[in-house]
Amino acid sequence: MKLEGMGMEITLPEAWEARIYQLETEEALSGDGADLPVLHAANFALPEERGDYGSGAVELMTNDNIFIALLEFEPALADTALYAPQGMPRDLDPDEFRTNGMQRWIPGQAAYQAFFNEDGRAFCLYIVLGSYLRREVLVAQAERLVRSIRLTASSLPPGIA
Repeated sequence: MKLEGMGMEITLPEAWEARIYQLETEEALSGDGADLPVLHAANFALPEERGDYGSGAVELMTNDNIFIALLEFEPALADTALYAPQGMPRDLDPDEFRTNGMQRWIPGQAAYQAFFNEDGRAFCLYIVLGSYLRREVLVAQAERLVRSIRLTASSLPPGIA
């Protein structure tokens, strides 16, 4: 199944689900900026209410589960040092997943986070594995999904990008 919207596109394997929604920035809430897209994908049922980095979802994960978040940030950040790496990481290394890489530590889980820019757009890719001990198998599954993600034309209104 293919899901697309707001400048993001993903092809989901069977038993995966995903959502694309808008990140409400302070500027967007005040009317001074654009809402930015967030993509969530998981190989388990995503709860309706969850944080941008998966709070509310990662607590539900079992050892076989994977949660992926792709967040877009203000275009002006694409030129900063944090977002300097070009292009979304497509080759994931199990050794780069850390138990202390979580937004909030959950025993047994591991996470990976990468900041990058693509076509003048700033992004963060955040992946949580249900089991650090099973990271070899889980990272291979996550990598297949990440490779299916396409960043299409920016969804930001003219004058924002």
